[in-house]
Amino acid sequence: EVLLNATTRRNEHGKVIGVVGIGQDITGRIAQEREYAKLIDTANAPIFGVDTQGRVNVWNKCARKLVGYTPDEVMGKNLVKEFITDAFKAEVQAVLDQALHGEETANFEFPLMTKAGIRLEVLLNATTRRDEQGIVIGMVGIGQDITGRLAQEREYTRLIDTANAPIFGVDTQGCVNVWNKCAMRLIGYSTEEVMGHSLVQEFITNDYQASVQAVLDQALAGVETANFEFPLITKAGARIEVLLNATTRRNEHGKVIGVVGIGQDITGRIAQEREYAKLIDTANAPIFGVDTQGRVNVWNKCARKLVGYTPDEVMGKNLVKEFITDAFKAEVQAVLDQALHGEETANFEFPLMTKAGIRLEVLLNATTRRDEQGIVIGMVGIGQD
Repeated sequence: EVLLNATTRRNEHGKVIGVVGIGQDITGRIAQEREYAKLIDTANAPIFGVDTQGRVNVWNKCARKLVGYTPDEVMGKNLVKEFITDAFKAEVQAVLDQALHGEETANFEFPLMTKAGIRLEVLLNATTRRDEQGIVIGMVGIGQDITGRLAQEREYTRLIDTANAPIFGVDTQGCVNVWNKCAMRLIGYSTEEVMGHSLVQEFITNDYQASVQAVLDQALAGVETANFEFPLITKAGARIEVLLNATTRRNEHGKVIGVVGIGQDITGRIAQEREYAKLIDTANAPIFGVDTQGRVNVWNKCARKLVGYTPDEVMGKNLVKEFITDAFKAEVQAVLDQALHGEETANFEFPLMTKAGIRLEVLLNATTRRDEQGIVIGMVGIGQD
C-alpha cells in the first residue's frame, strides 16, 4: 500500500514535461489501522469516536449492542446533539472539546439514552486521536456500563442510611464520607457538619485518637477489626461508649478506598456492667468468676475477706489448679465445666483452703455467664461459708 504525492514537473520555460511522484510505503500502517479497527470493533467495552466536528466515525459492536443504534444510524451524526440527554450536553461537549485540544479525561460519568428509551449510566475515558503527523483528528471514547453498579451503590447507600445502627465511613485520608441517620441521631451532628472532616482529629477524644487511628490504618491496610471499644463525645457534650467493627471498603477493582465502621451504642450496657460489678464487689457473700479457660476474672471483697487472697493474687490464675484441694479438684472442675456448657449447679459443697491454711466448707451456686449475644463467656459462683 503506497501513499503518493504527485507533483507537476516543468522545464525552464514553465512547460509541463511530466510528473514526479513521491511515495510512502504505508502497508504496515494500513495493517496496523485494520488491526486497530478490528480490536475496537470486537472489544467487550462500548467504544465510539468522533471527528473534530463531533460527528461519529467510530461505533463498535459493543456500543451497538448496549445502546441499540446500528453504525448506519449514528455514523456522521453529531454525538452530543443527537444522543446525549439535554441535562448533560454541555458537560459531555466540554469533555470532547478538551480531548480535541489534547486534554484527555478519565472516569467521567454521564447518562446515555438507548434507542429503546432506557437510561444507562456510562463511565467514560476520552482519549485524543491523532494522525501519523501528530495532528488531532478526533476523539475516541471507551465506555463502561455502570448502570448496575450505581443501582447497587444506591441500594447500599439506602440500606446504610436506614440501618438501626450508627454507620460511618472515611476515605483513605480519614475524612468522613459516610454518615447515616442513626449516627446523626446518636451523636447529634448532621451530615453537613461531618462530611469531609477528619473523624479522628475532630470527633474522637484525645486519649483515644491514637488507638482509633490505628484501627482505621489497619482497615486501610486490609486488616479488619471487630468489637473495638472507644468513647465518643456527642455534639451536646455527652460521652457515649461505642463498640466498633471496622471494615475495609474497596472499589470494583479491589482497590482500598476507605473504611466503613458499624457501631453499637453500649453506653447502657457498660453502665449496667459497672453497676453489676459494684453490686458483686459489695455483696455480703463471697463471689468469684472464671472465664472459659477457668481463670479467675471476678473476686469480690467478701471473697478476699473470707479466703485471704487479694484480687492481684488471684486474677488470671486457674481457680481449680491453684486454690482447690486435690481431693476436690475433679468435682469442682466438673461443676465449672457444666456451667460453661449452660448447666448450672445449686448447693454444691466443697472445701476451700484460705491463705492462712484454714479449711472452709463452702456451699456454691455456679451460674453460667453470657455476653449480650448469649455466648458463654464464663461462670460466676456465689458462695456461702
